Amino acid sequence: MSNARTRSAAFTLFEMLVAMAIMAVLAGSLYATLHVAFRARRSATSAVTEVRQVGLALELVRTDIRAAVVPRGILAGAFVGEQGTDAFGRPADTLLLHCTAPASQPREGVGDIRTVELLFAQDDDGTTALIRRVTTNLLRPTVGEPDEETLCRNVYAFALRYFDGLDWLDNWDSTTQDNQLPAAVEVTLQLNSRRLTQTDAGGYQMSRVFLIPCSTITAGVTTEAALF
Repeated sequence: MSNARTRSAAFTLFEMLVAMAIMAVLAGSLYATLHVAFRARRSATSAVTEVRQVGLALELVRTDIRAAVVPRGILAGAFVGEQGTDAFGRPADTLLLHCTAPASQPREGVGDIRTVELLFAQDDDGTTALIRRVTTNLLRPTVGEPDEETLCRNVYAFALRYFDGLDWLDNWDSTTQDNQLPAAVEVTLQLNSRRLTQTDAGGYQMSRVFLIPCSTITAGVTTEAALF
């Protein structure tokens, strides 16, 4: 009687195989679901990262442009924006300006006026980036090396346009514009594409228009767009 009860309570080999097959199906379904979820998460994170990366870079550019000073006076200098291209024919403009820079903690050798240069550069390893060079203490007898920082990496194109009150210009030189600042500056920053394509194409792009408060030109048709 005891042996009969033991045999009736045990699993057969067929039942074990069926149970293992069901577990394999459930595990495969769970893996597929998690794979799709993780891939969607990576895609969303990548998209948000690009938006944040470009947005932060343009916010720093906005701070410099809105703080531009009139190109006349003791510490003032020219406001020069030049249109350029890189070796592949992509927009690679440059901008040199003087702007105010009140330090949160004033220290010797750092003044309230500084020169800022924005340019599109390429490293030796082929990495492209938007570079910002800052020169302080403009009254010192010798010109030192500017402080350089990278605002954004993996840049595909950097383009600037300048509003003169009537039209948008590709270049601006205050020395030939009666020492005037443009009414506004349009900044376009584009990253390299993350997709593998057969043609050379850019990826995420953001354009913003920044007004210059010290400009004497009336920009009646131009409005400054918010970053976000």
